[in-house]
Amino acid sequence: MSVNEEYENFKERVRSTANIVEVISSYVTLKKRGHKYWGCCPFHGEKTPSFSVDPSKNMFYCFGCHEGGDIFKFIMKSENCGFVDALKLLAKRYGVPVPERQKTAAEIKREQKNKRIYDTNAMAVRFFQACLLKTDYGKEALAYLKGRGITEEIINSFSIGYALNNYTALTASLERRGFSKELLMEAGLALKGKGVYDKFRNRVMIPIKDPRGRVVGFGGRVLDDSTPKYLNTGETEWFNKRHLLFGFDIALVEIRRQKQAIVVEGYMDAISLHAVGITNVVASMGTAFAAEQAKLLQRAAEEVVFCYDSDAAGRRASVRAVSIAREAGLRVRVAAVPDGKDPDEYIRHYGKDGFIQVIKNAQNGIDFQMNETISQNNVTNLAGKVEAVSNILPFLLECKNEIEIAEHIRRLAQRLTIDEGLITEEFRKVARKGATKMERVPVQAPVQHSNSAEQQAEAMLLAVLLEQPGKALDCVDIVDNVGFSNPVYGQIFRLLLEQSHNTPADMDMLYDSLDADAASVLAGIVSRHNPEGDRAMIMNDCLRQMQRLYLEKEYEKHCQLAEQYEKTADARFMDELMESQRIKNEIKKLYR
Repeated sequence: MSVNEEYENFKERVRSTANIVEVISSYVTLKKRGHKYWGCCPFHGEKTPSFSVDPSKNMFYCFGCHEGGDIFKFIMKSENCGFVDALKLLAKRYGVPVPERQKTAAEIKREQKNKRIYDTNAMAVRFFQACLLKTDYGKEALAYLKGRGITEEIINSFSIGYALNNYTALTASLERRGFSKELLMEAGLALKGKGVYDKFRNRVMIPIKDPRGRVVGFGGRVLDDSTPKYLNTGETEWFNKRHLLFGFDIALVEIRRQKQAIVVEGYMDAISLHAVGITNVVASMGTAFAAEQAKLLQRAAEEVVFCYDSDAAGRRASVRAVSIAREAGLRVRVAAVPDGKDPDEYIRHYGKDGFIQVIKNAQNGIDFQMNETISQNNVTNLAGKVEAVSNILPFLLECKNEIEIAEHIRRLAQRLTIDEGLITEEFRKVARKGATKMERVPVQAPVQHSNSAEQQAEAMLLAVLLEQPGKALDCVDIVDNVGFSNPVYGQIFRLLLEQSHNTPADMDMLYDSLDADAASVLAGIVSRHNPEGDRAMIMNDCLRQMQRLYLEKEYEKHCQLAEQYEKTADARFMDELMESQRIKNEIKKLYR
């Protein structure tokens, strides 16, 4: 048996053994109604149950936030993990043995090296903590922390320590415990000059952990005004700031509970907020928020609030961060700390309640971007207004809702005293250019549910075909001609064509073939559309509706072209008029 076959067999054993109702019941209180189970969704705050579990289809779906999928998707979302980890968690729960693959020599060497680095960092944490809490050398650092409201409980929670004012204290101590100088240098704890010496000296030491809680680096803060104020572990194989958020391992539970993450710049900002009981806080460890960090948050939160320093660098970073977070599918707001203070300073002056109010007053992300852009341009003259509009319009492309776009344009027009129609036309130009550039980008799932007649017909057609995939062959000609308005629906249709021999469709195979967003769309179709009546009649009605709506759009397009050409005395006027009439006749046939 090949490795791939063994893996697939293992996956199917887990899938067939795991009980989706039993698993989800350990996270959500479920009550049976009919053949489904219902409860309050764990992925968004709600009081009225809209979260359903269908054991017959082995899937879940929330009618509120439109999250849905199979048992693996639920575990991935709940535990903030990837597919393989979700598979292993379920295997462990149900006692399904995980197949052991023969590791290569290179893989074994890599694993051993990783373990040595993690062990080295863990031992360094113990050394730094002992220096802080159990020696006289740490008294000054301990007083410094307590002066900033950092209790011993928080010190232990974040494993904060102190690096002695000594060039060899850590190196010598860890060498005696069997950790070589070479290993310390590789971990970023020691440097080489005339000899090997400690990198961190006379600093409060803050361990930086990966999402699994393993120490991968350190940040060291001085106790006085000397520079550099902060000294970090250099970039290593294990320490890459783009893939890390300080405090994420500690804040994760509260982020999931609140569906919100507060992102600050520095370690002390995050620690100070945790110290007063605001625990859904992480730090991006500088002002450069990265797409990888956004993905970490996206799996646990629905909203992110950026609360960077109020200086120019912090505001510029917030502008960039808003776009990155929105691209990851997060709602975004930006909190402005008053009086030019950073969060750490503000919390010490105004306490927990004061900071909570700052978060409550946070601006919508795009509003912040617009205000910042306007402030950077001299909008008292035409050139400045044009430049401001040009810089703002790309932000509006990130909006998924046309009403939201229209409202932003309306307010922008009022702010700059420019005709709203002119800004709208400029936006359309930018949008058309953006669409051209995006043609080669793989399709992403759009809004997961629509009440439009077009998408209702498409979804109902797919619901019928899920019961009878063989019927997809009868739809190919029409579908190829009119297409699907929702690209994910088109993707599902093509997969059903591949299952034309199945009755009904193999749902597990479908889920495995779709990404997470598309799987939620599929779950929505299955949950919302339960066809009743003659299936052939329903299918034909759906196809006719899709044809009609497609032709009506085409008719409108050609009528507009005819009108445009007539105004300019263009000879193509008659061609468009004739095409419009032809399409109109086709529409009439559909009503017979």
